[in-house]
Amino acid sequence: MKPLPNPFIKRLFLSMLFSGLAIVTVNAQLKFSFSTPTAVYTANTGGTTIINSGVDDGLSSVTSIGFNFTYGCNTYTQFRASSNGWLSLGYNTLSSMPGNALGTTGQGPILAPLWDDLATSDYGNVNYILSGSAPNRVLTIEWLNMLWDAGGSDATISFQVKLYETSNIIDFAYSRGWGAVNNGSGGASIGLNGGYVATDFYSLSGSGAAPTANYGTETSNISTRPATNQVYRWTPGSMTYSSCTATQASTAVVSKCNNLNQVILGMQVVTSGCVSPATVTQFQVNMTGSTAPVADVTAVHIYYTGNSAGFAPVSEFLSGGSVSSAGAITVNGSQALLAGTNYFWIAYDVKSTATTGDLLDAQCTQITVGGTARTPSTTNPAGTRKVVDCSIAPGGVAGASFWIKADAGTSTTTDGGVLSTWNDQSGNARNAAAPTTANSPTYYNNSTRNVNFNPVVNFNYASQTAANASYMNIASNGILSTGNNPYEVYVVVAPGTGNSSGSAGKFLFAGSGINGFNAFDVRSGNSFNDSWDLNDLIVGSVWTSNYPSLASFDFNSTQRTMFVSGASVGTRVNGNHVATDVNNALGCQVIPGGTNSEFYDGSIAEIITYANTAHVQATRNQVESYLAIKYGITLQHDYVASNGGTVWSRSLNTAYNNNIIGIARDDIGALSQKQSKSTSVTADMLTMYVGPTRQVNQAAGTGTFAGGDRSFFFAGSNGAPILFTPNMTTDLPAGICCRLQRAWLSQKTNFINTDLTLQFDFNNVAPGYTPLFASDLRLLVDDDGVFANATVLNTPTISISVASSIVTVVVPASSIPVGKPYFTLASAAIRTPLPVTIKSFSASCHEGKILVSWEMGMAGSYVFTVERSSDGTAFVPVGKVPADVAGRTVYTWMDASSLPGGAVYRLKVTGSDGITTVYSPVVPVTGCGGVGAVSVSTDPVTGRSRMVMLRLQQDAAVDIAFYDLLGRRIGMPGLTGRRSMGQGVYYLPIPGQCLASGMYLLSVGINDKRSVIRIIQ
Repeated sequence: MKPLPNPFIKRLFLSMLFSGLAIVTVNAQLKFSFSTPTAVYTANTGGTTIINSGVDDGLSSVTSIGFNFTYGCNTYTQFRASSNGWLSLGYNTLSSMPGNALGTTGQGPILAPLWDDLATSDYGNVNYILSGSAPNRVLTIEWLNMLWDAGGSDATISFQVKLYETSNIIDFAYSRGWGAVNNGSGGASIGLNGGYVATDFYSLSGSGAAPTANYGTETSNISTRPATNQVYRWTPGSMTYSSCTATQASTAVVSKCNNLNQVILGMQVVTSGCVSPATVTQFQVNMTGSTAPVADVTAVHIYYTGNSAGFAPVSEFLSGGSVSSAGAITVNGSQALLAGTNYFWIAYDVKSTATTGDLLDAQCTQITVGGTARTPSTTNPAGTRKVVDCSIAPGGVAGASFWIKADAGTSTTTDGGVLSTWNDQSGNARNAAAPTTANSPTYYNNSTRNVNFNPVVNFNYASQTAANASYMNIASNGILSTGNNPYEVYVVVAPGTGNSSGSAGKFLFAGSGINGFNAFDVRSGNSFNDSWDLNDLIVGSVWTSNYPSLASFDFNSTQRTMFVSGASVGTRVNGNHVATDVNNALGCQVIPGGTNSEFYDGSIAEIITYANTAHVQATRNQVESYLAIKYGITLQHDYVASNGGTVWSRSLNTAYNNNIIGIARDDIGALSQKQSKSTSVTADMLTMYVGPTRQVNQAAGTGTFAGGDRSFFFAGSNGAPILFTPNMTTDLPAGICCRLQRAWLSQKTNFINTDLTLQFDFNNVAPGYTPLFASDLRLLVDDDGVFANATVLNTPTISISVASSIVTVVVPASSIPVGKPYFTLASAAIRTPLPVTIKSFSASCHEGKILVSWEMGMAGSYVFTVERSSDGTAFVPVGKVPADVAGRTVYTWMDASSLPGGAVYRLKVTGSDGITTVYSPVVPVTGCGGVGAVSVSTDPVTGRSRMVMLRLQQDAAVDIAFYDLLGRRIGMPGLTGRRSMGQGVYYLPIPGQCLASGMYLLSVGINDKRSVIRIIQ
């Protein structure tokens, strides 16, 4: 390379090259001692070449060190070498950098045995060898026969960098060549840098036998070669204690309903160096300043968050904590320290019976570090925390930074109305507003859109343009944490299909810049994402389009974890998040001064954030229980009330943890759910409510909870088919002929209502299902789920009615006692025998005949009738098959006189009562004795039918008709109708743009022969 004219220009070049780069790592200050031992220089034998001979400004590929090497408190496994006399640790290097400048940042730590504009000679190279055995291996990187500088004519010098495993010592070794120094580029630097802070470097004052290693001041004009066998050794310094102090962590009030792990005092221990980490083994603390330490507090905890300054209840110093005391408390444990400032925290578990107005405080009087007792510079910082009564919060967990829900704070409550503002319910006034009417989301409150009878706000991503996509800006900052501080985010969203196009749909966004934002979005592959720039936590296959999902996002300053329905689905260990918490928005990513992007498609029911807070599992369970009860979502952990008490235990009977639903009143927990049904993709038939009637939306319900606050009634099913069992001879009490296979387990807490209503919707089996005679129906309650000895409930104890294929049972809670928590629906007469289901039905050509096959959901005394149609409209019976009551469920029948050109078949099933009738879907069969002159081409990507092809062997009268599955004829211009056509091949497009997605039937008559073909749109 042509030499740069002077060191100033070299630094300008590097400044321009690395401006804007940001690296995420532990930025610990370098701490090395320097010495100059002498050793015989030994050239590498059989080394692996990474830069060839005759190369100027060469940069090697990323190469393995061969072991873990600790440098500046970070561990590295890779390096990259430059022909210009330096190597970098890690993989961030972008340029060979001929201009020496030890203040360089952005390319990882740099080890520079001779940094200048060098080149490998015609008989030189850069190579490496790994020698020795673990744990004492040595990596030797060699610059062999180098030209100094690149314009030189002969080899001037060879030198090496040796990295030592375990000790992490670095040696620079030298051997002079025969060529002279051609110093046209201003001279070299010898030293180390940390790579991330411009002033964090060591530079040798010269190249003699005993130069000085100066920290933060560079010598960049060395032009004399180190002597042969000269060694410059860099030995990492051991960790040393610097200081400690106590700080007031918080002065916020402590709610008696959010009473666990309340941080009281922060303790900071400062160290330097990272080799041989010092260990904290003891804290001496007290509760001085607390009004009633023993009466108000159950336990004292000490947590450690490493270099993170945000409190999180992680890495407990003494597992389980210490018992509260009015005197001194000695806490013994063991915690290795990091370089820099280490953060410990004293936190209290406050009793729910603590006296309102009492104060909470603490002191730290002594910390033992590395076996030496240290007294904090401040032991009793000013400030206390006050105990206050409970405030209404999600699940009773106070401290929310942002809280929106579609059943409060919306500028409109009109179904289908335009939403201009959506007000924050956290008390922080972080309200959302649509920038224009065109960008406004839509408020829905109807039976189709509502989630478990609760309204939603729908965002339409439209064409993914800022002009017409739905989004809302949040002017006030603070919805999420800044820096690397922890956060919790809880959401209930129902993503739409528009998020499957590959573009992220951000339903919550905050921040800007490189790694300066935090966003939560849905993506293709049905994934949720907790996004930090490109440092994402993405988990796929966790939501279904247009169905609600409950997702929780936890960051405790050490790792991120994603939960769906209360279960952990993914974890990512990443620190050093740099968030700014500006440009907050719902429904898109805000681009300041640019065009917004990544618009969300779908509904938002509720979002809750907690900035600068990390929740433990027990606290998270409270918030998730609140959301799951409200939105009919089945959790993968127990449900708890706002006081932490369990109201649904999954371990009571693990077979019944399906489609869990609950009605509940929990005043502090912000919960008043009077009616509930499962919103799972796999539907249940049960709906529960209190009050005289079920309403379209929750707010309209007029029922009350007779037990008052913290009143809960839950039910979960065994997941069995929604089928009666008319042939069952066991597990039936006297007087009962048949019962549903599906049964439910109930759990109740302080629930004493006499108007509990259970609705069983048989439309889930078959729309308009009949017959259901109310006088035949009974409710069975049982103590163990085996119903042979169940209690049979009927009028007047309970009320049973039937309307629109829905059975409504009104039952006093006392009739489903804790001792008999199982229930199901049964019949006392075979005339209500109940659902007939067809699992599968098919028809296919078999040796010139039509083979019809079907499978029933269960055995029974059915009558099967096979029906056939030539045009998909008029069906006639062509065969009758009696059922085999011995337990057979699979049947076949052969149509030996199939219609020419094809036909459409369906199955009619009549129940044993002679009344119940169910039809299968229709199935077309073609090419079985037909003309074979008709075929349909299909789009290989979408699967949709696109073109009809006719092969006419002679002139023919052609009649083409198009039908939906209800037999309604559809006119298709250019396709349907009668016409005369000559011999030849014809391609007739199917104009599908006017058709809804689904299956249709195409009937083609050619002279006296007809074919019926299935069409997919």
